[in-house]
Parts: sequence; C-alpha cells; structure tokens
Amino acid sequence: MASLRAGPSPKDRDTMHTYRLTAALAAAALAAASAVLAFPATNAAALQAAAQVPDLTSANRRAPIAGLPDWSKAGYRGGAALPGSADINPDATCQITPAELASTYGVKPGDGADDSAGLQQAIDFVRTTCSPSAGYTKLSLITLPAGRLDVTRQLGLDADYLLIKGAGADQTTLVFRPGLDTRYDALTPDGGDWDEDGMTSGAGKGGWIWPGRGLFRVQTREVSAKYASDYAAAPANRKDLFEGSVNQHWAGGVALRQASAAGSKVISLASNATMTPFKAGGYLWVGAANSAKFYQQQTITDSSQYLNMHMRQQIFQITAVDTANRTVTIDKPLEWDLPVDSTSDGSAAIGGTVYPSRVTPLKVVQGVGIEDLGITQDMAGLPKLVGGTYALNEADAVHNYGNMAPEYEMHGIVLKWAVNSWIRHVNTHMTGSHPIVTENAKNVQVQESSLDGAWNKGKGGNGYFQGSRVWDSLYAYNTTRNLRHFTFQWSASDNVALGNDFDSDLNLHGGWEHRNLFEGNTVSVPFEHASKNCRSNCGEEGDTGTGVPDNSTWYPIWWAAGPKAVKWSGSSGPQNVFYGNAMRKQLTAGGTYTDYYADRQRIYQFGSGSTDASAFQHLAIGGTTIPDWASRETADYSTAPDAGVNASKTDTTGSLFLKSATTTPTPTPTVTPTVTPTPTPTVTPPGGGNLACGKTVTASSNTSTAARAADCDPATAWQSTTAKPATLSVDLGTAQRITKIAVKWGSGYGTSYKFRKSSDGSGWSTFQDGTGLDGGTDEVAVDVTTRYLQLYLSQYAGSSGFTVNELELYGPGGGPSATPTPTVTPTPTPTVTPPAGGRTVNVATPAQLKAAIADAQPGDTIKLADGVYHDEFVITASGTSSKRITLAGSRNAIIENDLPGAGSGCPNGHLQYGLYLNGASFWNLTGFTVRDSKKGVVMDGAKSTVIDGLYVHHTQDEGVHFRKGSSDGVIKNSTVTDTGLVQPGYGEGVYLGSANSNWSCFGGSDGIDRTNNVQVLNNTIGPNVAAEAIDIKEGTSGGVIKGNHFDGTGEQNVNSGDSWLDVKGDGYTIESNTGVNPYTEGVRVQTVYSPYGCGNVFRSNDFTIGGAPGYAIFVNNQSSCAAKNVVYASNTSTGGKGLTNIPVTP
Repeated sequence: MASLRAGPSPKDRDTMHTYRLTAALAAAALAAASAVLAFPATNAAALQAAAQVPDLTSANRRAPIAGLPDWSKAGYRGGAALPGSADINPDATCQITPAELASTYGVKPGDGADDSAGLQQAIDFVRTTCSPSAGYTKLSLITLPAGRLDVTRQLGLDADYLLIKGAGADQTTLVFRPGLDTRYDALTPDGGDWDEDGMTSGAGKGGWIWPGRGLFRVQTREVSAKYASDYAAAPANRKDLFEGSVNQHWAGGVALRQASAAGSKVISLASNATMTPFKAGGYLWVGAANSAKFYQQQTITDSSQYLNMHMRQQIFQITAVDTANRTVTIDKPLEWDLPVDSTSDGSAAIGGTVYPSRVTPLKVVQGVGIEDLGITQDMAGLPKLVGGTYALNEADAVHNYGNMAPEYEMHGIVLKWAVNSWIRHVNTHMTGSHPIVTENAKNVQVQESSLDGAWNKGKGGNGYFQGSRVWDSLYAYNTTRNLRHFTFQWSASDNVALGNDFDSDLNLHGGWEHRNLFEGNTVSVPFEHASKNCRSNCGEEGDTGTGVPDNSTWYPIWWAAGPKAVKWSGSSGPQNVFYGNAMRKQLTAGGTYTDYYADRQRIYQFGSGSTDASAFQHLAIGGTTIPDWASRETADYSTAPDAGVNASKTDTTGSLFLKSATTTPTPTPTVTPTVTPTPTPTVTPPGGGNLACGKTVTASSNTSTAARAADCDPATAWQSTTAKPATLSVDLGTAQRITKIAVKWGSGYGTSYKFRKSSDGSGWSTFQDGTGLDGGTDEVAVDVTTRYLQLYLSQYAGSSGFTVNELELYGPGGGPSATPTPTVTPTPTPTVTPPAGGRTVNVATPAQLKAAIADAQPGDTIKLADGVYHDEFVITASGTSSKRITLAGSRNAIIENDLPGAGSGCPNGHLQYGLYLNGASFWNLTGFTVRDSKKGVVMDGAKSTVIDGLYVHHTQDEGVHFRKGSSDGVIKNSTVTDTGLVQPGYGEGVYLGSANSNWSCFGGSDGIDRTNNVQVLNNTIGPNVAAEAIDIKEGTSGGVIKGNHFDGTGEQNVNSGDSWLDVKGDGYTIESNTGVNPYTEGVRVQTVYSPYGCGNVFRSNDFTIGGAPGYAIFVNNQSSCAAKNVVYASNTSTGGKGLTNIPVTP
C-alpha cells in the first residue's frame, strides 16, 4: 500500500528544549511571509464558516473506540462549550470597557502612545480584585477597543477566569514593537539566534523563560522563595527569568519513593515530602527520568547524546491526597512507566549521574480566553543589537527558513502552566516567531483563528504553530499560511487537531509525543516548503550528518526518527493517529499536487506495532530503523518488512472524534500565483446581477469611502490606510446564495487575502482564500449562503494600502462579463478597444522594443517580455481613436533610461526620459514598470494617452508628466513612488501642464499649455514623492482627480512642494480621494495666472492631516475668482487646522 503516488521528500531539524542548556543546539523554523506561495486554492468546505463548525462539545463526541486512545476529554474543560455572554460576571467592577481603558488606564487606540502599562494595570486589577471570587461561569471581561493598540513589552495574563476580547479579529489590532527591555540582548556567537545560556542574572538563565517572550503570556508570575533575592536584584530585562519559578521542578519538585507503572493513578512521593502544597483539585506536573534503555527503545545507540532530563512528562489534576501515606491520586492513568530515577529499569546512570523523576504541584493560570483580536509584530525601524535599524520586507520571508531578526524572536501568545484556556477568532500576521505556542499546558482550545507568517523561522526553532508539552487540547478549524510547521512535540499527548487548513506539515517533532489525533485537516504543501530554502541563520537545518546538505522538501507529515531527533529531543512516540485528512504534496516547483495517505477511511497509527498499536515501534525499512524521515516519506511502513505504521483499522463514520461532523475536506484545483503581480485591464460586469451593488459597506479604515467599493462604478475606489490587516464588509440585507465573487483592484491590490462570512456581522469565518494575487480583476467561484460577506486583506502590493475599485457578488447564473469601461463624467474617458485586425508584436530586448515602437501602426499591440529594457525609448507614431496602439507588460517588464543626455531644455528626444511620447497620440501603456530615469513617462503633444497599472519609481524629477497640449489623457490604477531623487523641487508624482514660465517651450498656438481634460483615477501616489503628488498647472482645465490615495511621507517642501495637490488650473473635479501624512496641507488652491485657479469642486474626499499644521483644503485668493472654488460638506478630514479656510457648501 504505497502512501504516495510519487515523490521527493522533506526533512527537518528543529527546536530546543528547556533543560538542554547549551548554545550548541539549533533548530528549525517555519514557512514564511506573504501569500506568494504556490499552494492549492483553499477549499471553502475545509475552512468551515462559523455556521459549519460542528458541535465540538462532549454532547457530540464519540465514546472511546476500542484499540484507540481516548480523546473525548480534549479541549476546554474536557469538552465544555466555550464561554458566552452568560458566563460573564454581571458585576460591572469586573467588566472593563474600552471607555474605562481610556479614562482609567490611558489605553486609547491609534494615539501612537505605548499602551503596555495601561493594559497590564487593567489585568493586574482583575487579578487582585476579581479573580479570587471568579470562576468558569463568572468570568471577568476586558473589552479592547477597535483600532490599533501599541505594545512594547510582554503582557502577563496571570489573572484567572479572564476574557480579553477585542472588537473583531480585523478591528482590534495589537501591534508589538518590543522595547529594549523586551528584545533579547544575548545572541549566539554567530549572531543567528537568541542565546539562552548567555542571558543570565543571579542563578537564572534565559532557558527558564522558554519558549521565550511573547506579546501575551498566560502564566503565573509568582517567584519561588528560593529566588526572591535574585529577582529583587535583577534588572528590568532579567526579572522575568524568575517569574513563574515557583513551578520549576528544580525549585519546587518532589522526588518519588517508589515507581508507578503505566496505567496507575497513584503516585508515591518521597518519605520526606512536604504534603501541604498538594491539594485535591490542584494540578500536578509529573516527569519521568530518561534512562539508557529508554533511549535504546528509540533506536538511539550513541550514548554521548543521552541526557539526564524528563522527556516523558504530563500535567494531571489531583483527585485525592493521602497525607499519611504521602501519595497523590491523579485524574487519569499514567501513559508511561514512572521510575524512581534513571537507573530504576536497570540502566547504567547517564553520564555517571543518577537522575530522579519528579512531581511538582503547580501554580496554574486557568480560565483565560483571548478572542476577536489581531496581533502583528512591526519591525520597521527597530534597532538591531549590533547597530543600525531593521527595514524588513515580508516578501523576503517567503520560503525563507532562517531568522531575519534574531533578537526579536518574540511570539504572539505563549501559554505556560496554563489550564482550561482558549483562543478563538484571533488573527496573527508576521509575528516575531511562533504565533501561538504552548509549554506545559492542559485542556487548551484554539479555534477558528488565522495565523499568517513570521519574521524568524530558523535557528533555535522559530515560526511554528506549536503544541509543545501540551495535553488534552483541541486545535480546531484554524487556518495557517507561511508558517514552518504545525507541531505536537515534547511528550504532547491526547490532543486533537481537527478540520484545520494548513500549507505546512503536520509535524511530530520529537520528544515522545504520543496518542495524538490528526483528523479532517486540509494540508497542501508546496515544493518550496523545505529546510534548504534558508538565507541566513539556518542553524543545523538540512544537516544530514554527512556534510552533504539535505535536498529534500517537506511532505504533509513529518515524523521524528530517534537517531535524527536526539539532536534536540528524541523519537516520536506511539499511536499518533492520522484519519480523514486531505493531504497533498507538490512534488516539483510549479508542478501539480499529489495525494498523500489518500485513503480517508483508513486509520494510520504512526510509531505503532503491527499487532498492538499501543506498543511503540520505531519506523523501519526492511527491518532497519530509519535514521531520518527525510527522503523516506513515501515508504509503506504498514507492510512487512517495513514497520512502524499500523494501518489495520478502518472507520466509515467520517470522524473518530465526533458523532456528527463534516470535517473531511475535498482538495480543490491547484493555482500557482506569480511572485510579481501583473496588472490587467478592468473588467466591468453588467449592473443587473451584482448582489452587492448599492448595499451597505463598512471598512476597517476610511469607512466614509467604503461605499465606493459597491457603487457599481469601477472608476471609484475604496482606499485603506497602510494598516494591515484591513477589511471590507458588505451587508446584503438578507441571506443570499453567492456562486461567484469578483474583486476589481486598483494599484494597491491584495497579494494575500481571503473571503469570510457571518450571519450577524460580528463573528466571521473564512470560507475561501483569494486567487490571482496579481491585480486587475480576480474572479473566484464559490458556493456559500450568507448575509454578510467580508474581504479580509492581509498584504498589499506597493506601500500605501489596499485599493478596491469594486467588490462584486453574484448568485447562480450571474457573473462578470467584459464590457467597455463606462465613461467618467464630466470629462470623457478615451475608449479602449481591442486591436481590430492589428498586429501583436512580442519583444524581449531593448533593440526589439525600439524597432517595434519605430514601426508601430494603428491597432498594434506590443507585448513586453519580463526583463530590463535599458535604453532611450521615444515614441512618435500615433494610433487612431478606433485603432489604438498598446504597449503592455507585467511589473517585471522594466523600462529604464539613465543614459547621458541634455537633461533640460525643450524636448529634443534625448532627455533621459524613461518613456517619451513625442506627438504620439492614442496609446495605451499598460502594466509595466518605469524606473531609474530623469523623468518617468513624459507626453508632449500626445493626446488621449491611457496609462493603466504602471509602476513608476526612482526618478530624478517627476514620475508622469502630461504637457504641451497632451489633453484627454488618463492615468489610472497606477503607483508612483520615490520621485525627485536629484531635484526634490521637481519631484512631482503626476504633473499636468506646464508652469507659465515654460510656456514659450510647451505652449500651444495661443502660447498657453492647454493640457486639458486629463483624468487621474484610482492611483496610489507616494510615499517618497519629494514634491506634490499631483501638480495641476495654470492653463489646464476640466480634469478629474478621483479615487486616488496620497501618502505625503518623504515630501521635502522644496519649491513650495508641501501639499499632496497644488491646484492652479480651473474647473477640476476633485473627489473621493484619500490622503495621509502631508507636509503642511492636503490641497492648496492658488491663482498664479488669472483666471486660472478657480471653479474647482471638492467633494467626498477623506483626508488625514494628522500633526501637519495646515488645512485639508486651503484656498488662496478666492476673492479673485469669478467661478468660486467649492468645498462640499461631504469632504471629511482629521487633524491639522481643519477641513478648509473657506465656507463649506452643504
């Protein structure tokens, strides 16, 4: 029975443990960054919208099945429903509202202040005031406000029975920027990882806080009396070494007086044990000492790698205490023998030292929930330990299994010595390391959360969705992208991973994890998911032990072979069960996906004997133990002479865990997004079938303009701020069946996004990942019924936020169809028609491009292959209104011109322009990049030019210039950044017309440059545009500036370039734009050459002036205008002096 139809192989080498306190250990990491992965489109059924998640409580769980482990008690309180509003303490004292957070604790969203102290004070208040009388049905509540909260230090969630709840996973975002007392200040000698051994204070070492710091830490901060003086003397960045030390087995552990066999519930303590700390109802950590024979059972024969430690361990609840006989009774049977010490089984002492087993009565934190919020770690500008600052790019983290910022290996949520706690509807994006990690936790439930990306995924074991030393817990219906692994490790047992959707492997990471269930998960692993894909700080990943790097690629399952995993722990244990999963592996780069362990009715028990599945059997091929899982993933370990997987059982019910479930996903066809997006022409649907048209739309930012995304006008757009993630939500009024979704993007298109649904507009669940990921129009076939639909946006192209021109929803039989782009009034848009009988000319070199434009004829389409076209490109041929000429390419088709030239003066064709249209009319310029030129795209006497989806950046002067009568042009869906690199005063983003001082060169027959009726639509302009985003010159009129987003970051105020828009023309309609970070003002209207600078209309703009000193719209010399400039009340602004200095028109 071959487990895979074909294939290569994965491999791994990861994580450290707490007790191997040596810097020599290095580990693995997880898969990275944004969504430019080649993974299959996620099946909507697999992601499970909220209404589709089955009942996960005990009422819907199967009784234990003969011959299989008992998973019936997994999750919160052994199968209880997660808390609801009825479980909140009605006492208002123990409900801290957003208003109280602001007034009492100074926690205010979006104010830029550090919210860490206030949040910790609120938690501490609950711990001291409310927790002592609280309970599982009397929970305290801290409600976080919508918006951004800034955190610089770890927040200790050590208040029992507390729910931290945000306004929504896409509404409340905690942004972690670890301060100097939080980041690690000790790195390994090679600078590649946090050095736990080097981070010391008194008796304490960094390993004591393993797995490391995080934004939230669910753990007691109680200090053992043994370390009280060390704690008092420790500096601020070392005090946490001692917090929780009351639970460390070397501080509070108790030895045994006799062994207990597997199956026993009674543990006999040392004859001198103090019984006071042991209480019925309390929790007990139990650790069994390693022995030489235990290592040999794992086929580990190199005794130099044996360690005195407790590989087998577990947390139990104490049900009875016999103080006279010094015994404790635990709530469930031991799953392994518990010896008195490392020699009890007849083994020689490891390293000559007899090592005891221990038990420790724990101070747990219990009943803590985290819901409805987002977490991200912002690295921009954070100081490096070795000097300088970080300027990381998420794209560089894609399939990069190394550490990009080792001193900032901070996690999202850490649960340590935590019991009966839960995480629900939490989204993480680019955490420092693990988004969620456990280390000694029991009855945890992580449900319906989305985890995407990590900055560190390399040496030391970073970037996992990690279940380490976790027991009786449930991980259900979560989605992860760009992480390294989902792991159970370090003795984790009796856990269930159910109905999740992963693009990384189900990883049995080593350390005797056993009796875990993986059921109904969708696992689609791309070829690039491999340890060899590491750029820096990789540790020992890919080390085969022969000096030859491992060239394999991870498969959907990873199993820790003893001889390999002893480097960090030991072998995986017995009876880890896989059932009903949809697992697939991409075997080659860009290739198709192949099913893996495809029989979904068969029960695959890994690490199990062929006759007794509960008995451990190391995986073996031909009777020989495997030294490593890598390159051996496709062997059939269920059939002799191979061994280690018991596949003798089947089950036809669809779930080993639930009585009734729909957890078996069906794979969907594979899509492979391109790494660099290619803009595509807008496709406009017929108005009739779009269910979203005119419906109520809300957004996470710039809400006042959200309706533009569903106004049936693709010429308008909603533009988010730069905050990530962002959301756009549509209320259809009633539940509607949707079979197709079309997203029409502007320049800030989504490179990682998904669709979610809700019955009430608050509890959201993902049902489909985005496709395309390259701009233009993305169409997705779905089948979902919902009233509320949300576009959840994780990552955008460019640097200025998300731009959605239209979000369209269609029912059965409906769908977008290609129609001409509608005319935008008041100025006609040039009609773009397909070539009618024209030629298609494919070019791939600068010489070919020069030849093609020299020979261009009406109706031609010139297609640029990806590559750099470095030369001087001057276009003089024209198309016609019915046979336009098109020059098109992807963002990877790059035109640049830094050749020597005149550099100034009237046009002569040798001015170092990236692309120069000299008298060439009726051209379409679509999709490509122009960079590294004196000016980007310049049009002189070029009428009816349509620029669509260009990326213009790094120019010495302006980015795009319509001048010398280049009327009736359009620039839309484009991005312009990094202009004015040599002459900041001439670094406009888009320039319309000419200054009157230059009319002698660029004026028409009447001496004026009448570049009229130009439309600037749905573009992103900035940051780092040194002068105005748009400079509208005197002499021009009748244009439209609509749906753009301006980011004034980097404006330099040279030649009065201190606003986004400088309006000196007349009769312009300026509407539905957004802007942030102006230098002085948002818009300045001026009359420098009468009668221009008058009759301009402003409406529905949403401008954020922030701390800039000016107005959003400043009108100078209004009295000289016969036709007044008009600022309507539909404009909104925040910050600065206010909206405008002139009366507002209702």
